[in-house]
Amino acid sequence: MITLCCLIDSLLTVDNKIDLKLEEAKIKIMIATAFAFCYVWSIGGNINAKDWDQFDTYVRQQFEEDADAKLGQGGDLFSYEIDVHHRRMELWEKSVPSFKYDKTKPFFDLLVPNIDSCRFGYLLEKLISVNKSVLFTGETGVGKTVIARAQLLKLADEQNILPLFLNFSAQTSSKRTQEMIVPKLEKRKKNALGPPRGKRMVILIDDLNMPKLETYGAQPPIELLRQYQDFGGLYDRETLKWIEIQDVILCAACGPPGGGRNPTTARLLRHFAIFAIPAPSEYSLKHIFKSILNGYLADFNPNIKSAGDSIIDAAVEIYVRMSAELLPTPTKSHYVFNLRDLSKCVQGIVQVKSESVSDRDALVRVFFHEAMRVFHDRLINHEDKQYFHTMLAELASRLFTMQIEPTTFVQKPIIFGDFMKVGAPKNERLYEEITDMNKIRNVLQDYQEDYNLTNNKNTRLVFFMDAIEHIARIARIIRQDRGNALLVGVGGTGKQSLTRLASHICGYKCFQIELSRGYNYDSFHEDLKKLYEQAGPNNQNTVFLFTDNQIVVEEFLEDINNILNSGEVPNLFDKQDEYEKMIIGCRVSFHIRKVNNFAFDFSPEQKMLA
Repeated sequence: MITLCCLIDSLLTVDNKIDLKLEEAKIKIMIATAFAFCYVWSIGGNINAKDWDQFDTYVRQQFEEDADAKLGQGGDLFSYEIDVHHRRMELWEKSVPSFKYDKTKPFFDLLVPNIDSCRFGYLLEKLISVNKSVLFTGETGVGKTVIARAQLLKLADEQNILPLFLNFSAQTSSKRTQEMIVPKLEKRKKNALGPPRGKRMVILIDDLNMPKLETYGAQPPIELLRQYQDFGGLYDRETLKWIEIQDVILCAACGPPGGGRNPTTARLLRHFAIFAIPAPSEYSLKHIFKSILNGYLADFNPNIKSAGDSIIDAAVEIYVRMSAELLPTPTKSHYVFNLRDLSKCVQGIVQVKSESVSDRDALVRVFFHEAMRVFHDRLINHEDKQYFHTMLAELASRLFTMQIEPTTFVQKPIIFGDFMKVGAPKNERLYEEITDMNKIRNVLQDYQEDYNLTNNKNTRLVFFMDAIEHIARIARIIRQDRGNALLVGVGGTGKQSLTRLASHICGYKCFQIELSRGYNYDSFHEDLKKLYEQAGPNNQNTVFLFTDNQIVVEEFLEDINNILNSGEVPNLFDKQDEYEKMIIGCRVSFHIRKVNNFAFDFSPEQKMLA
């Protein structure tokens, strides 16, 4: 009921104030139609998409006798938005803006608008306008965070909204949560904090239900947020005085309980308007990724461009079949495929330039390679790998009219890389297929000698086929935006050695912590400061290599999680002069680069615990 009233308030009083000079009959139509729209989303917003038709039938029966409510007639009521000025419902499809591919934008900044991004972004905007908290829920990878983040950044440009993005994990504590929020606020008066005058802060918390349960079944970070929602403030942890928090709105995103996520207390959820975001259909997925890939291929040869649609059809089919048929088990707990994997596959394809793709078949081989890297490299036994090879061969025949035997992917592996020209600057490197195995061995040998001279090492690696493939895989990950790797294998298989060499090949400095007697959380923070100084003021591309043996305390993983999600470790620079020195150092450097490439080395046993 509160969400219903907030939606009506936002529709009829905040932006679209009712013209009281209208005829009474028209005002009735406006109010009745707006009420029906708000009723659908406030009561049915948290319903699974498979139950929408049933709820639609129920709502239409309720409004049968109300002639003033002008309900949409084609499709379900979830497909309609409210046009207050014209006093009618219109299909969301009419409001979806067209997508234009922008080559200057990074891949992860590309957002193809669809019905879900429009309707849930609209609801978020309306509820924030009346200071109502919003919670998006849904399966992993459906776009909860992307939709909320994009809408908040849009509001930051258009209105007086100041967004703050936080990520929770199993190790997030109440103290850490407060440390992430309070420093971002300014002192307004005695015992009162808030964003800068004239602005409202919206805190978006991703993975809200991830914090682990304490002894008595509560989640301390959740209870801290509930305290703010209930009473409008927090206690200072040093003085124990009450601090009032002003003009701050909480929004959140979380998946359903299970897989490390816990049920969230209803005492917090009662403060939120909850909306369940449905998984996109195959049609939506194809529309999104075809828009991106075809936009990227616009300047390619027409014969090459013709493969774009078939590649996306194949990528979506691989994703759907892998998700349905290769399910996680206790020995395959990492067999969890979501839409991020499909996105990574397309991201890999758009790394190639027209110079390295001579014809349609060459682009298809790029797709096969990226699909192998994203999906195949996660598989752990011969049967699963054979299943994937057979599926690729089938798709090659059906969608690309290419006859390929499944064994070909093993006997003649597809390898791509941009490191064949030793010493070439990053902007001149060409991501291309590598077919001459003798040449790549000689090139890697040259890189190894250069690595030994540069780092005063005496590394001696034998470049057999598996080692070559692993180096190419790691180098591919490092060159990508948000390229982070989890390397799994028994000890002594070369995970660290190959990572150091791949980092050198890509022009990155490899950073590792060194354990010593008494190494603790404070020591880890000192090392992180050195890491940030190397990647920030010193402007050096950096790979952070972290092994399972270096996890002295579990809190290390919480800091790693924060770096991966937001690039920031709360209270890392406790002293103001340290923080200012870091900011000034980054300003001096023209290109400000955050640490965005990590390689993690875990044994299989530790992986199961992670």
